[in-house]
Amino acid sequence: MTLSKTIMGAVVLLLVVIMAACAAPTSTPTPTPVPPTATPIPPTVAPPASNPAAQGDLAQALAKAQEATVYRMNLNVTGKGNFAAAGGPTPEAGKENESMTLISMLGEVNGKDAHFVIQGLLTAFLGLDPTRPLEVISVNDVAYVKGPIPLIGATEEKWYKTPPEAAQIAEPPLSPSQFLNSFGESGINPADFKLSGSETLDGVQCEVYAGDKAAVVNAFTRLGGATGATQEDLDSIDNAEFKFWVCSDGYLHQIRMMIEGHDKNAPDQKGSFEILMKLSDFNGDVKITAPADAEELKLPTPAPEEPSATPTP
Repeated sequence: MTLSKTIMGAVVLLLVVIMAACAAPTSTPTPTPVPPTATPIPPTVAPPASNPAAQGDLAQALAKAQEATVYRMNLNVTGKGNFAAAGGPTPEAGKENESMTLISMLGEVNGKDAHFVIQGLLTAFLGLDPTRPLEVISVNDVAYVKGPIPLIGATEEKWYKTPPEAAQIAEPPLSPSQFLNSFGESGINPADFKLSGSETLDGVQCEVYAGDKAAVVNAFTRLGGATGATQEDLDSIDNAEFKFWVCSDGYLHQIRMMIEGHDKNAPDQKGSFEILMKLSDFNGDVKITAPADAEELKLPTPAPEEPSATPTP
């Protein structure tokens, strides 16, 4: 059970943004990029705005989310199907129809400082057990990781202070700006979404902007240059939904993307995934402090290369 390899490659590309900031400067494995298989799709012209005032509210909320520096985030990415062709996990036999947690992340950010806990199948890129959380704190451009993470030399279950050469660990793994900008330089086009109703979210009244399959296709069109997506790949999307929740404070508080599709080479093989990102406490009282008992981390020394054998004359 698989989705189109290139569409799933685009999904994995989005998720690798999360993991890239967590990777130390060692030989951490990364998924093989999915090469283009056909002529890339041409740019799609967005439909005319049906409600310019409402879409203006969405545009302002997207801009505020991209500029946010203090917030909390809860991200969950789940999927059904076989993601191996795109560098992702393969379900256990007999569990192809069960939902898999690819990434679950709780995070809080205050400027350059961040604290986040990540768990899920894609943490295998760091050599971790998917059932164990990865916890990172970064304060004043210094990152602290909680072991065990044998791949980077953090062998015990305690806090480690990373050296300067591992500074990339100090970056927040995924911000609203990174997520929105991942869909090409133009990001998300508000003209692809319509005001569909209102809901109460975390006790706050919010307006819901919904986009259908066309909105998702347009988003992946803008992402297509990085993944080699073609019209045939996008045609493998059977059903899709993209929603934004804009609340009474003018901020974007929730994003949901759902895609169901089939393998373009085997239409009877289907799969799906869902991204759900919740945002809260914009400009709130988010305090992040360094662990007091952190031990200096010594990165593993790469093994010397074996000398090549001298040919026998």
